[in-house]
Amino acid sequence: MDIFEVGDIIALHRLSDQEWQKISVHPKFVAMLGEMQRTWSAAENTAQRIKVKAQTGLESQLEIYIRDIGDTEIPLAQRVEAGKFLARLGELDGDHKLGRGDGGSFHITLNIGSAPQVSIEARPIIDVTPGAIPD
Repeated sequence: MDIFEVGDIIALHRLSDQEWQKISVHPKFVAMLGEMQRTWSAAENTAQRIKVKAQTGLESQLEIYIRDIGDTEIPLAQRVEAGKFLARLGELDGDHKLGRGDGGSFHITLNIGSAPQVSIEARPIIDVTPGAIPD
């Protein structure tokens, strides 16, 4: 599509030339690829395309970060930062962001003039009673 070269994709999936020749002309593959290319290239898909490219680019470099963490030739401070970065990517650092739909609680703090600060901490409750949501 334009993230990796066709040859790289073929190598990644360990396809022989013969297998690729067979797949590349198969009518279902050709139709699916055409539809995916139209969707991928659509103007309204620009933000999603950039996000996918960024994710793909970052993912393709993760092994380098992992290797570098153990490389004693690299200064310790840099290796620690790489470790923190990987922990954040893998959500291992305990710093989960709100709004991800993970069902976590939320916290609201109100500061109104000179009145004392009011804080509310709650967990969302979803009412699934039949008829609770109008059609």
